[in-house]
Amino acid sequence: MENQLITTDYRFSLSAHSICLTEVKEWSGADLSKKRVKQNENLTNNATRGLLSPKNIKRIKKAVDWLIVSSQDKVAYSMKANTKFKFKINFVTLTIPPQEKTNVDELTFKQLLNTWLTYHRKYSNLNNYVWKIEAHKDGRLHIHITTDTFIHWKSVNDSWNQILKRNGLLELHKEKYGNYNPPSAEVRSVKKIRKIGAYISKYMAKNNEANPMFRGRVWGCSMKISKVLANVCYVCPTKIWEATKPIFDADIKTIVVETDPNMFGQKYKVADVYLMKVKDWIKIKGSFLYEVFKEIIVFLREAKPQDVQLRFDLA
Repeated sequence: MENQLITTDYRFSLSAHSICLTEVKEWSGADLSKKRVKQNENLTNNATRGLLSPKNIKRIKKAVDWLIVSSQDKVAYSMKANTKFKFKINFVTLTIPPQEKTNVDELTFKQLLNTWLTYHRKYSNLNNYVWKIEAHKDGRLHIHITTDTFIHWKSVNDSWNQILKRNGLLELHKEKYGNYNPPSAEVRSVKKIRKIGAYISKYMAKNNEANPMFRGRVWGCSMKISKVLANVCYVCPTKIWEATKPIFDADIKTIVVETDPNMFGQKYKVADVYLMKVKDWIKIKGSFLYEVFKEIIVFLREAKPQDVQLRFDLA
């Protein structure tokens, strides 16, 4: 019997603004596809040099979009202005002052970042966040963090400086300026979410210049966002109409993704992408996909990372 490529399931991958539908195909025999072999080969080369692959750029945008969509309105207090203000997300930048001999390397910087994140998860209830590391023109590293948790700028700066001080990274500053309190952190509170959301997503996902000092990942996110990014829904072929009918009934805008033409000019469909605005999610309220979307939002807002394993299948 000849091997045949058959559809075993349909896979839905949700983002805050789209639903991607692909077919899961497998050989009826025991063949290992060339694509799978190529993927395994790619895993052996993990020296990024600070560059982001197209796949990682999409993942960063998807992570930031989930962060923004799931973020709730909060009220914060400004002591300087003696007034309350609405708040949704923070945009934080952490830097390290110039050093006497050499700049702090990537691995050390990430260890410092991990300490800072751990501190604020404990004392500031830090919830969802996305971070990205970049290099200044002088070679010094800095990290951008966007989060749905309000942390006062003084707390951000003081906690980061305490970490730098314990690691001996403020001695040159102390020698020059007589203190251990440089402005090593910047915090921007984002209020007009509609205007700034797309900007932050684009800014965080912009590619770095190639830099041999980078060896590992140049971006990351909180555990809950990571779980959401990895989560997909599987629907068996007999249930696919039940899952997609609400989308067609709501007349959601659809993009068909195809391969490039082969030598005979033929194209093959790779995926259907349904473009979702907030009003479109409301249009399919009560459907399987809407329930998945709602559960993801609740998970990002309320759940503890260790409490829930996301998995939504329609068999």
